[in-house]
Amino acid sequence: MNALSIIKRDGRAYIESREVALFIGKDHRNLLRDIRGYCDVLEKSNELKDELINFFVESSYTDSRGRNKLCYLLTKQGCELCANKLAGAKGILFTAAYVAKFNALEMEERQREAANRNAPRLNEFNYAVRNVLNGMSQCFTAPNTVMKFLRGVYEPLGVEVMPFYEDDWYGYYTVTEIAAQIGLYSDSGRPHGHAVSAIISKMDNHAQHAMVIPYGLVGIIRRYDSAAVEWVRNWIAENHYPAIVPYYGFGYHIYYTCIEPADDFDNDTEIDLNEDEGFSEEEMDEICDGCDDCTKCPIRFVCFDDEDE
Repeated sequence: MNALSIIKRDGRAYIESREVALFIGKDHRNLLRDIRGYCDVLEKSNELKDELINFFVESSYTDSRGRNKLCYLLTKQGCELCANKLAGAKGILFTAAYVAKFNALEMEERQREAANRNAPRLNEFNYAVRNVLNGMSQCFTAPNTVMKFLRGVYEPLGVEVMPFYEDDWYGYYTVTEIAAQIGLYSDSGRPHGHAVSAIISKMDNHAQHAMVIPYGLVGIIRRYDSAAVEWVRNWIAENHYPAIVPYYGFGYHIYYTCIEPADDFDNDTEIDLNEDEGFSEEEMDEICDGCDDCTKCPIRFVCFDDEDE
């Protein structure tokens, strides 16, 4: 007994008569005879003759000898009409099989329609969720708490949230966590994840060092391995700790908490600051020599007293 399969034509779902005949163990010619008899009865009814296409649609197929042969496409109602004429286990099994197939298809279509209706809402939710996740990342929120939050947002919309586990994250870090490790901060005093992303984008094959964790419908969380962290650290050092990380025509201003300049700084010193490319070692020495007020530092370093560390 072969499984039934649904075919779609002109937006409607059908099961072909050859499959029905094979499933119920009936010669296809005899099933065609029965269906033609059902069609004759419906065509003679003034009330139901226009409903014939909701039961059976005439079609054809090419046999092994290359000849066009008659067959019928049965709708769910057509299958029901044929099943009513079957007795015993055959009728029960055929009914169960075609009902399951059509119901599964109808469920998929309803879910697809619901997803299309919810698409604008999901776009809004995704934007809001990204903002919340950024805050959670900066606070190093536990993964199970993140998962609970995501499920609470998306499951009422009918969107499954893919599970992820803390063990999967071991040795991988978000750009915000990398910024906190290395000491790259924004003007607002928070780890500058965007600057780290801009630096990682300059890395060859950076995608090979990333773990992409899906959430919601279109959202992702990227975490990078220790090799990427070390690459960011080296890039900063090789570029002499630039005050601006260039990125597609603009740049991210950054503070460094990993460097503590000298005690005195002459604010009247005039230096050509090429912020996009960083500073030479000579410029760094001249800037930091005699520094005593990091808040006025033109390269935006943040330094801490020993007691504050």
